[in-house]
Amino acid sequence: MISSEKKFPLSAKDYKLNEEIGDGVGATVYRALCIPLNEVVAFKDGIRREVQTMSLINHPNLLQAHCSFTAGHHLWVVMPYMAGGSCLHIIKSSYQDGFEEPIIATLLRESLKALVYLHAHGHIHRDAKAGNILLDSNGAVKLADFGVSACMFDTGDRQRSRNTFVGTPCWDFFFLPTLVVPCSAAICEYTS
Repeated sequence: MISSEKKFPLSAKDYKLNEEIGDGVGATVYRALCIPLNEVVAFKDGIRREVQTMSLINHPNLLQAHCSFTAGHHLWVVMPYMAGGSCLHIIKSSYQDGFEEPIIATLLRESLKALVYLHAHGHIHRDAKAGNILLDSNGAVKLADFGVSACMFDTGDRQRSRNTFVGTPCWDFFFLPTLVVPCSAAICEYTS
């Protein structure tokens, strides 16, 4: 979890859910207000393994969790609100002809730093794509959505599952050195 001086509350009554802002693998993400701190956050009705991964990582290019808690039969994850949105959303709304090369280089560099960190710590993301690369209000790049990630230290059935195909089989868009183009020969994170 993010180490910060702020202590985010661990009760659903302390949050006001607003609109849906996205969905990951098996979960929905909402913009929410943390009432006691008066701070906009992202609120994910997540899954246990994703929470576990998010609590173990600590890298500036990975989306971390403020806290998590259960409310009824739901496990909720409170995360920083990424006001810039996903690269996929930005491409579709403002850059239909693709990003310029310096932007692509920056996005790739920051995303690859995140993947290198994950791999060095025994994790495989398995769904790195434009929709999971998020920007905060300052333009910082964060890789998100660990719903299908795997750990190299898993045993038994979890170990065997690392050899299966998961994630998004064909991105809506993928990066080339000079432009972003519709998916026709998608490149993916093949390390799993």
